[in-house]
Amino acid sequence: MPFFPERHTNMNRNILLMMAAFAAGPLMGQDARQIADSLSIPEIKAGTRQLPMPSASGAQIKLLGADYEELINSKGKIAPVISDTPVNVSFKVTKGGQEAVSKDYEITLKAPAAAQGNPKPRVIPEILQWKGGKGEYKLGSTITVACPDKELARTFAADLEDVLGRKVRLVSPGGKADISFSLFKESNIGKEGYSLAVNAGGIRIGALTPTGLYWGTRTLLQMLRQNPDGVPCGTAVDFPRYPVRGFMLDIARTPYPLSYLKDLIRTMSWYKLNDLHLVINNNYIFHEHYVDNGHDPFKESYSAFRLESNVKGKDGTPLTAKDLSYTKKEFADLIGYARRHGVNIVPEFDTPGHALSFTRVRPDLIYKGPMNHEKRRCEMLDAGNPETISFVTRVFDEYLLKDPKLGRPVFAGCKVFHVGADEFYGDKEDYRHFADGVLSHALKRGYTPRIWGSLSAKPGKTPVVSKGVQMNLWSAGWMKAWEAVNLGYDVINTNDGALYIVPFANYYRMDRNHKGLYNNWIPNRIGNETLPAGHPQLLGGTFAIWNDETDIMHTGYGPYDIWGMLSGSMDVLSQKLWGKAKAPDTFEEHRELVAAIGNAPRTNPLHKWKDAQPFAVTPSSLPQKLDKPSLGPNYRLTAELELNAAPEGREQVLLSAPEGELLAVMKDGTVGFRRDDTLEFSFGAKLPVGKKVKVEIVGEPEKTSLFLDGQPAGTAVLKSFSDKSKDFVENFKHRPKVHRSTFVLPLKTLGESFQGKVYNFNVQPL
Repeated sequence: MPFFPERHTNMNRNILLMMAAFAAGPLMGQDARQIADSLSIPEIKAGTRQLPMPSASGAQIKLLGADYEELINSKGKIAPVISDTPVNVSFKVTKGGQEAVSKDYEITLKAPAAAQGNPKPRVIPEILQWKGGKGEYKLGSTITVACPDKELARTFAADLEDVLGRKVRLVSPGGKADISFSLFKESNIGKEGYSLAVNAGGIRIGALTPTGLYWGTRTLLQMLRQNPDGVPCGTAVDFPRYPVRGFMLDIARTPYPLSYLKDLIRTMSWYKLNDLHLVINNNYIFHEHYVDNGHDPFKESYSAFRLESNVKGKDGTPLTAKDLSYTKKEFADLIGYARRHGVNIVPEFDTPGHALSFTRVRPDLIYKGPMNHEKRRCEMLDAGNPETISFVTRVFDEYLLKDPKLGRPVFAGCKVFHVGADEFYGDKEDYRHFADGVLSHALKRGYTPRIWGSLSAKPGKTPVVSKGVQMNLWSAGWMKAWEAVNLGYDVINTNDGALYIVPFANYYRMDRNHKGLYNNWIPNRIGNETLPAGHPQLLGGTFAIWNDETDIMHTGYGPYDIWGMLSGSMDVLSQKLWGKAKAPDTFEEHRELVAAIGNAPRTNPLHKWKDAQPFAVTPSSLPQKLDKPSLGPNYRLTAELELNAAPEGREQVLLSAPEGELLAVMKDGTVGFRRDDTLEFSFGAKLPVGKKVKVEIVGEPEKTSLFLDGQPAGTAVLKSFSDKSKDFVENFKHRPKVHRSTFVLPLKTLGESFQGKVYNFNVQPL
């Protein structure tokens, strides 16, 4: 049989074309959506520096984004890695005039082959890349630190001494030291990234910014908490998956002392969370409870605006809350404190809804149009009235513009300012007009504005600015994720069903689902919608603590009681927002690691004594300085007291400290206490006058009890919010059935204003 080379070559070519056609056939016949969901990503070999793009006949495919943009940038350039690292990428497909965004495709960036060394240290959140070395670097009894940033050097030295109990000596930057810091001029690790290298010569932390260096110290300190004697040799390269990682705290409807907020900030930074959203004003939202009982919520519902303000109504009504507020200097200092710990404070003024503090100052600006929830009208500002925007933005400017006393704006250290704007029940065009007005004002003042998503529930013709605006996606009923993205907003996952906590309520209890969140929650799934993990408009996620149960529904819980809800949510969200898509441990292993690394350095949120030894004193005179740290539950206080006199209406303070006051005599004559959140509690019993009595107070979580001469004399009950008329209290069906009365025992001064004698004073931690 004759052989024809040309015919054989043509036959092979035809076979190859047919094979290619069969391979491409499915894609050739598919629309943009189908192609986007069936892309094939070529394998990426170690050393590859450009992402190989998928292709499809007749379609244009562009890279949309990667969840680690430091590893694969918007142009598809791949950065070197020191260990195999998974990255999610997504694409935008255009075909036949239609566009579709792909699902996530996970690819693995491979590192050059290397000998196996020390395993990756376990910290929270997980280190992204690790190349293990051999052996460890031992730290001596005195540790030397060289750092170019003086503030960071002081903070780290104090934290290191707290963790190890050893002396730390600062040496000149660039000098020989156990632990050295350096700022890079160039790197692909981003503003929050850092490298940590450990070898026989010492420990080296490098970053582009002081924030990156600070995050590196958190990793090192967590490693030392688990092994105080040494640090394993190796190199870590680490940076976050998302730029916004944190939570929202409603400080309006429950007061929080500044000391508590500082503990929160230090704990956030322990887990590399960086976004603390503080709701400055809000009010009791269930105004119908007043209306239905014949009362006026405008006069009686609880509301608070927590900052010092010059604003007052014509009748003298102040905008600032009367119970607890922060001066402008205190809040400006808190912002600076947070920044030094890697945390950005985002203050929120919530208007036009939840604005009872504002409407009490300007009752003429209460909303007048038709609305849902008529019984809640008292808290709604007239969103369609230009004078309302003028009033609200004048309040904004008190903090956004230079303060004459501070010499800078109160919010000068804030990158983002939240304009609120959730749950307005009036006209959609009025809402859109107001939202656009306050957002535009914040932009004009040079701030990045953030807003609660509401535009799906308020569709209309009035344009609302989106460029440069961040949006919390909290409810699909109010704002859909894809709609927000398509409108141009940068979005944050704050989905209520997954991420809301209303303490001790029977709804919104994320704190009861930490295991489920750890195992199943992903930052890019928002309600029933899923965005690509690396969508450039997806900034990250935040959980939220809402204190709905205030005022006449308040059970007495305080900041102490919700610490576990906060901290137990932080470690989970930290891993999910900084760390890789797949968690490195089981939830049980994760929580064991939480216990191993302990509380953030120099924090004691539950006010525990390290030695747990009893304390006793017999004072020769009063007042007497005790200067003992305050003691949280569980404890027992015993003392013999003799009260000489109890003038009517005059308080007598037995124990005091910044955390609160134990009152031997309240204004009504009973024994009680006042906490640093300003809430007051009474045991309902009085001390006898002119007679020695043995007093015993037992402090437990959520319960504080009084015993007189060995007999039960009462359990503390909340007095705050008890000034309602008798008929209202008796008829109010939502009255709380549970009372919480946690008290941190103040032990700085004994007998500050006690008119009597104190014998055999003893405190025993239990």
